[in-house]
Amino acid sequence: MTLCAMMFFALVSCTDIPQEVQITDTQLLWIVNKNNPIDENFKPSSLTEHQGVKLHTEARDAFIKMKEAMQTDGIGGLRLQSAYRPYHYQRAIFDQRVKELKQKGLTNDEAAYKASQSIQRPGSSEHQTGLALDVSINGVLNQSFADTDAGKWIDENCHNFGFVIRYPEFKTEVTQIIYEPWHLRYVGNPHASIMKENNLTLEEYWSFIKESGMYIVWHDDKEYTLVVYANEKPTTGEIISVSSNTQKNATEYIVTH
Repeated sequence: MTLCAMMFFALVSCTDIPQEVQITDTQLLWIVNKNNPIDENFKPSSLTEHQGVKLHTEARDAFIKMKEAMQTDGIGGLRLQSAYRPYHYQRAIFDQRVKELKQKGLTNDEAAYKASQSIQRPGSSEHQTGLALDVSINGVLNQSFADTDAGKWIDENCHNFGFVIRYPEFKTEVTQIIYEPWHLRYVGNPHASIMKENNLTLEEYWSFIKESGMYIVWHDDKEYTLVVYANEKPTTGEIISVSSNTQKNATEYIVTH
């Protein structure tokens, strides 16, 4: 087991050992991009509204807690600009950006490529999951947000509330998206904390999970259980046997099919 893998044991604990473990939070770690498109008819089953913006209920609750913590620290004015976007809406804003770029002299292919660096093509936007949030303090979404007090606070603290900056600086080769300090993705904890601690994008986090053979299951009671599995990751609904091995502050589960 690598040192990075060992780090998991310091972050997870569980008081109740379940007789059966199921992967319950795969949607929170769902990778949606041009290589992993989402069906145009998909709509999250858990959507709610916050100040006129629809988003995943769990993400909404976490956002409210995060905003309250910011205000406690003397930083106010954070706005939720955008969250859930249905497929047809994403298509409209992408097509509009392509149109604007073509008016500047770019060919259709050039305009589509340049537009996709800042606006995901329809079907490739994680906004359709309801787990992605665009935030600002003045209604403007640009990289200068990172230099504001709110942007700095979010960079340092959003992982405590289950959020990550989805398209971080110096990771554009991995995400294929420009640096967007305003674009947050809700992945829950301990995922967000692990990603922050190790400077991982969601793509890199999944690569680590696959390579190390480890996966975190997030239960409804907010307890964390470390699952170690061999071969392919078990999917929700499969019947699997679990044996436990308690070590100090963590419980290791060996999952077999």
